[in-house]
Amino acid sequence: MSGTKKGLVLGMVLLGSLAFSCAANTGYMSYREDLFQGYRCLQGKDYQAALEQFLRASRGYPTTALPLALAGQAAYRMGNYAQASQYLGQAEGLMKRSGYAYVIVKAYRSLIAFKEDRREQGMAALADYVMVMGSPWSRAEKSYYEVKHMYQSGNIIVPRLEGLINYQISRYERIVM
Repeated sequence: MSGTKKGLVLGMVLLGSLAFSCAANTGYMSYREDLFQGYRCLQGKDYQAALEQFLRASRGYPTTALPLALAGQAAYRMGNYAQASQYLGQAEGLMKRSGYAYVIVKAYRSLIAFKEDRREQGMAALADYVMVMGSPWSRAEKSYYEVKHMYQSGNIIVPRLEGLINYQISRYERIVM
C-alpha cells in the first residue's frame, strides 16, 4: 500500500474513532443531564416530571440501576406503589450489592412492603437498608439510629419510618448527586 493510501486509511480510522468517542460522550452527558434534571424535579416535588427524566436517563443507559431506582422513588412519592415496585425490581436486577441504587431500592421496597401489610418482606428489606446505612462509609446520623431501633425492636411505625427514610434518602442524595 502506498504512503498516501496508508495515510488516508489511518485518517479515516482516527476520524471514525473521534466520531464514536464524541457520540459516546454526548450520550453520557445526556444521561447525566437527565439524572440531574430528574433530581431537581424530585427535590421540587414534581414527581411526574422526575419520573419522566429518570426514565429518559434509563433509556440512555439501560444497564444502569440508578435511574430506575430513582424512578421507583418518584413513583413511590406519587403513591403509585405498583409502578414503584416495578421500577425498583428492574433496578434490583441490574445493581450490585452496594451503592446508591441499592440504598434507594431497599428503602422504598421496605416502605412498600409495610404499607401493603407484607411485614416479613418489609423487615428483610429494612434489615438490608439498616446494614448499608450503618456502614462506616455512609456516616450514619441521629435519624439512622431511630430507624435501626425500630428495626431491632420490631416496632415499626410506618408513618414515622417513612418520614425518616425520606429524610435520610434526600440527605444522602444531596451528598451523592
